Amino acid sequence: MSCQFCQKVWFLEKLGRCQQCMWQANLGSLLLLVCCLGYSGEVAVYSVALWLAFAAFASLSLAHWLMFFFYRWSTKQPPSK
Repeated sequence: MSCQFCQKVWFLEKLGRCQQCMWQANLGSLLLLVCCLGYSGEVAVYSVALWLAFAAFASLSLAHWLMFFFYRWSTKQPPSK
């Protein structure tokens, strides 16, 4: 990863600070949502796996957005890069 926040070890230090990670989580959740809605296969296991992957990406995206707004509202200065 290219930013200094992504190179840190602790997971909570990364949430809401890296624009690249936020874009990846958002685009991943949108892509998986399209796959979930467009899948019309006979096997239910594949559908469940797609929905679980979408739920994981959507949860990660929600966590990023919640922490992004928390950092913006709780501090006077935005987090430095």
